[in-house]
Order: sequence, then structure tokens, then C-alpha cells
Amino acid sequence: MIVWVQLPALKVHFYHKEVLTMLGNLIGRTIRLNYHTLNLHRAKFARLAVEVDLTKHLVPRIWLDDAWQKVEYENLPEVCFDCRRIAHSSELCPLNKTAAPQTVRAITGSVIQPGAAEQTVEEPNPSFGP
Repeated sequence: MIVWVQLPALKVHFYHKEVLTMLGNLIGRTIRLNYHTLNLHRAKFARLAVEVDLTKHLVPRIWLDDAWQKVEYENLPEVCFDCRRIAHSSELCPLNKTAAPQTVRAITGSVIQPGAAEQTVEEPNPSFGP
């Protein structure tokens, strides 16, 4: 699937055709570079058309110049932020069906509060999300 990706706040010294193509190839296969990106008309982010393999995880960030460069995908259909694939949401992820959510009770000291509701504890994935 070909998608447009943005590299927000990309440093200006990376705005060269060869470098941008190489960065796009880290995400998938670079198909096209945005005209405004190449001419530095809008330097808030670099914009590239990249072909991504839907059977593999989406790339949420790239290690670049001793820091993480965030990768944002434009107009994707449904994205699962658990398995990083397109075509279903996190609620319908097949990986979530195998593992039951961990349930805890609200506790004050060593006494469980009467009528305390059970709540689900989810492990956040800080490197990938909406």
C-alpha cells in the first residue's frame, strides 16, 4: 500500500533528494518526494510517498542524528496500535484475544474498599500510538 508519511520537525540539513529517499527506504520503499519538501517551501515537516508492506509492522520512528525522528502516517484506514498493522483496530486485534487483561482492585493500605470497582490495567506502548 502506498501512503504519505510525514517526518515532523526534520532538521533542514536532511532536505536533500538522496537523503530523503534513503529515509523513506527505512520506512518502506520511497515512491515519491513531495514538491514542497524538495524546495523547502514548507519546512515544518518532510513529506514522502512510501510503499509499506501490510504484513509487517509500521515504523513509528527512525534513529537519526543521535535522536529519534517521529514518523507520522497520513490517512491510513484502520490501524492497530498493538500489533502495528493495518486492517483492524486494537479492539479487534487477534493478539489481544489470546491474552486476558490484568484485573486489579482499588486498595487503600491493606484493606480493599467496599464496592471498589475492578479496573483494567493496560501496558502503554510509548513508541507507537494514534
